[in-house]
Amino acid sequence: MLLALIGLDEFGKDERIAEFWKEALADGSQRRVFFASEYAEGSLVADVAQAMTPSFFGPGASVLIRHCEFMPAEEQRKLTGFLEGAQGNLALDFLADVDKIDKRGVLWKYLEKQKATELFAPPKYTEGIQKWIMTHVQKYFNRKIEPAAALYIADSIGGDTKCIHNEIKKIFLYDNRIPEIKMQHCSLFVKQDRDIPSYELQGPFGYRNLEVFLPKFRRILAEKGNKAFMPIIFELRNHCLTLLHIQSMRSKNIPDYEIKSKILPPNRLFTYEKNKLPDQSSRWRLGNLQKTILRLDEISYGITMGSYSSLPSFELAICGLML
Repeated sequence: MLLALIGLDEFGKDERIAEFWKEALADGSQRRVFFASEYAEGSLVADVAQAMTPSFFGPGASVLIRHCEFMPAEEQRKLTGFLEGAQGNLALDFLADVDKIDKRGVLWKYLEKQKATELFAPPKYTEGIQKWIMTHVQKYFNRKIEPAAALYIADSIGGDTKCIHNEIKKIFLYDNRIPEIKMQHCSLFVKQDRDIPSYELQGPFGYRNLEVFLPKFRRILAEKGNKAFMPIIFELRNHCLTLLHIQSMRSKNIPDYEIKSKILPPNRLFTYEKNKLPDQSSRWRLGNLQKTILRLDEISYGITMGSYSSLPSFELAICGLML
């Protein structure tokens, strides 16, 4: 059995890997897990081949390789050659955006030819995450959650499906008799990791005011480290999209009250006047916001690939967008 899991939906992939182990270990084989990110030296493929080779004492092990996005091109070619004549159970986990996976390599072409790829894309944007949470609570916990509570979790955590599941599970561990998750449960148990990037960075970023932006940005990085990278990217990208929509609709002379109703959910309409979003959108030249959104997507992909392993490199990448 050959299986390749691609995407950033960690909860969905964990569920699929659990199914893989249940099926793969049915023949009495042993479980082995390798991490491609740990093979700066040595050969990952050689160790995997040795583990999967049957011996006199029993069958070969069933293998899971984590973080396959770190596998060098040469190792991918070696793994492809091994798979062409191998038998056994192997699962490959690629922690990468499904829309940005490099499909030119020999390994990817082989996996597609074998129809072994499965895509796991997390929900996008706050509204999509909110809907996913409501469906998830009903499906996995057989309970309900208020739309406002789901929106609170979405705004607090973002698209990290594994973290969302664990936070919801924590609420039910506190009191399993809760028939419906309400706002008071979320405010008590769910930490808002994204509040600071959302409300402190969006304004100066929208105004392209590096002097105000930089001290707040550095304080967040000092407090949270690289855990703040993806939430910051998420917030700035959403903010750029909002400003882009405003810019586009104002160019068509659409009234402000119509713009507000189209680009923001009802519980966030106050931010339109409070943060002076139309004024912020006017600070960007035509085409700059599109380029900034694309660059944020590139930085997001670079984070998953390990390109921004230090705080200064991430700081330079983000601050460069405002120049």
